Amino acid sequence: MPDNAPRLHTKPPQTTPAHRKQLRTLVRASVENRPGVYRMLGPTGTVIYVGQSRVLRTRLLSYFRATGRRNKAARILRHAFQIEWEYTNTEFGALLRELRLIKQYRPHFNTMMVMDEWPRAYVALTGGTVPGLRVVARSDEPSAIALFGPFRRVAQLRDAVRALAEATGLRDCTLEDTVRGTGSARGSALWFNTDPATRPRGSRTPRTRAPGCLRHDLGTCAGPCIGAGEPVPYRDAATTVRAFLEGQSSTPVQLLEQAMHNAANDLAFERAGVLRDRLALVQWLHERVQHFHANVDRLTFRYHAVGHGDAEWVYLVRRGTVRAEVRAPQSEQEQAAFKALVARIYEGPDLSGADIPTHDLDEFYLVASWFRRRAEEKQRTRAPRS
Repeated sequence: MPDNAPRLHTKPPQTTPAHRKQLRTLVRASVENRPGVYRMLGPTGTVIYVGQSRVLRTRLLSYFRATGRRNKAARILRHAFQIEWEYTNTEFGALLRELRLIKQYRPHFNTMMVMDEWPRAYVALTGGTVPGLRVVARSDEPSAIALFGPFRRVAQLRDAVRALAEATGLRDCTLEDTVRGTGSARGSALWFNTDPATRPRGSRTPRTRAPGCLRHDLGTCAGPCIGAGEPVPYRDAATTVRAFLEGQSSTPVQLLEQAMHNAANDLAFERAGVLRDRLALVQWLHERVQHFHANVDRLTFRYHAVGHGDAEWVYLVRRGTVRAEVRAPQSEQEQAAFKALVARIYEGPDLSGADIPTHDLDEFYLVASWFRRRAEEKQRTRAPRS
């Protein structure tokens, strides 16, 4: 191979021992031992790793003592050309800031080295003119307008979501509800022939359905991949499914129970057996979402945490997500502003438009995990209006 030929595989750039020595000198001279987060940056300034610690200086210096090719800290440091850090008010605040930075930057070493002993998945309700159901692995699924989970029994979850889709007529395929094509062929991959807003332009001829789509043939899907179905009933079904997943409705369970009884009365016992199996799956899912939302309701409180310098900081938590972080009021003026903030966050509808924003599911589990691991911190929680 000629010397000037491009290499097909190149190793990512690594720092020199001299550069790592300079970083260590910087950390020793500048970083304090207090709660905070840090970012490791690559040669172009890209964030490659985000971490946190309640003793930030000690944590960063530990990287320079790490050795070995398989050691995680040593591997990260070999690719870190810069180190940035910021202090937080409390250890809890450091965990929260770390999570939000990871979700913002999705650093390579954070995502690559996540090790989960048990597989997990989420139920996603997609948006667009033709909503659908999906089982996804990530809590920040871009196509989701609502996300529920996580669930540990992934195989059973997939069966339950399929049963829920079959009971309500919603699609569970992976077709994207996006505009495609040009000219007369311009239109969405999913549409209703009776809805001009979704029907492909310039043509009234239905296109061929998606390959392998058997649910429409079996009568368990409205068939938006071929323009079949009616938009209003379909979107009503999507609303019903969302209410079911939010723990506010048991309509799919009732629909399956009624269909099973009707099949039994008609002596269609094979059909009744199929519906019985679907019912068991949907009931399992219903129990899980009810349990989830019951836990969510318990995570609404004020958390008075003691941070650096024994300062008291208040985290206003609503349904498992932190809505504000403020210094505990000292003066009458600060007390009045604090009361107004509490009223704005805890009274009336959620300001974000949803009590569990899709992107905050991980935050909900962080809050729950913090008080599960630090049981003594529960003594620092207060009712919202106390």
